[in-house]
Parts: sequence; structure tokens; C-alpha cells
Amino acid sequence: MSSQEELAVPGGTIRISRDRAEPSEAFRVWIDDLRVGLLRAGQEAVFPVPSGPHRVQLRAGFSVVGRAGDSEVLQILVEPGEVVCFDSRVLPGLWVNKILLHRRGDPSISEPSGSSAADARVLGVTQMTRIEELLGEDVRLIDNRASPAPVTRSLKASREWTRTLTLGEDRRETLGGNVSANLLWLSAKGSIEAELQRTLSLAIGSTHLFEEEIGVTIPERTAVRIVLSWKRIWQCGEARVLLPDRSVHIVPYQVVVSVTFDQKIQDVTSLPDG
Repeated sequence: MSSQEELAVPGGTIRISRDRAEPSEAFRVWIDDLRVGLLRAGQEAVFPVPSGPHRVQLRAGFSVVGRAGDSEVLQILVEPGEVVCFDSRVLPGLWVNKILLHRRGDPSISEPSGSSAADARVLGVTQMTRIEELLGEDVRLIDNRASPAPVTRSLKASREWTRTLTLGEDRRETLGGNVSANLLWLSAKGSIEAELQRTLSLAIGSTHLFEEEIGVTIPERTAVRIVLSWKRIWQCGEARVLLPDRSVHIVPYQVVVSVTFDQKIQDVTSLPDG
């Protein structure tokens, strides 16, 4: 008997459900290496199967919102007359979405590492512009007025900086519950920061040292003032965040990614004190 004929023999039933609030792209349902149907958002697909072991998987192609990676293949045993139910959902990622498929009531299923059912979850991150923040100036004076020859000096520019993350005001995108958005968002702020840190793969709060050598040649009979104008560089973006009440928020964020400086050389030969 062929695999297709075996699939048609009613011994049990496999049911797969999908959340209505997901992208409309249809996922392909595969059972025992056979494509047996499609599953769209808000639908439940029902497949009679012979009793015995089976392999179940959801697969997806390209969609308007980005490529979704196939779910893992789940091995199950269907008893005669048994109805085995699965839930599925899309877990958006930074580059590739992931289809999650799990058997309903399976205690081994948990949220992705770094989050829990009571915490916020980052669905996706969009990096946008970079902005500069002035930090102040370092001034160096080199007086070569007494020398009949030019002189070259090597200076070291150094500054410590801390990788800092700040969140802006959230904007409500969709509502799935009745919990107060503002209070819930405030209570989830810490878990949003922790999730963003994990998603961006950045060690928030870590301290770094910026160092750069500067070579300056000062002409004879000249005095110069070297001004280093330090700037902190922030990467701006937006995080799409799912809160415990199933509401989705767009949360602006800024994270410090580096420091740098602008250099100016001013001739101060004519000034009395250099």
C-alpha cells in the first residue's frame, strides 16, 4: 500500500490550528513527507491518518513580510480513534521568521530563552538612523614658538564610554486584551530592555575604551591649540513588542554604539599666553 493510501485510512485525526492575527500567507502541511494541505491564519486543518507513528511539519515559502523558516518535524504516535491537536504560530525574528508548531497540552513547550509567559516579547527590530550627542571638549596646547624648526608630536585621544539603552514612548498598534496599556507597558519595561539586549546581541551596561593616536606637525615659531570635540553615537530604532495582554506596541529605542571626536587645530601664535 502506498503512503498516500495509508494516509487515507481513518485510524485517528490530526488537527492543526493557527492564530487569526498572523500574516495571511498559507503554510503547507506535511505529514510523513507528504504535502497534505494548506493552513491559513485563523483556520484549523483536519487530517484523518492511520493509527501509528507519524511525522508532522509546517513549511512556508516567501511572503510579503519576509521569509518564514520551516517548523521542526514533530514525531507523534496516533492511537486508534485518537484526535491529536497542534497549535502553530509565527515567531518573527530579526532576519527570518520562525514557524512554531507544538502539540496542545505538551508541558515541554516553553517560550524562547530569555522570556516567560508573564514578560514582554520582542517580535522584531528595525534599525533606523544614527544620531550624535556632544560630550564636551579636550584641549591640548603645543607651543613651538621658541624653536626655529618644525616639531611633530604624537597625541593619544582616549575616552571611556558605556553601552546605554533608552526606551521612548510606546505607540499602540493592535489590541488583543483589556488591560490598561500604559500601566502594563510600564510594568513590562524591564523585560523589554532585557529582551532587546538579547535580540540586539549587545551587552547593555558594559564599559569600553576608545583610543586613537594623533600625529600633529607644528611649524617653527608657532603655537597651536588642538581641540577634540567628543561625540557619543546612538543607534536609533523601533522594536515591535508583544505584551502579556496580547497587545502589540511599537517602542522606539536608542542604544550607544560608539564614541568618536572631531579634531580642530587653531593657530594661537599671536595670543600672549599661547
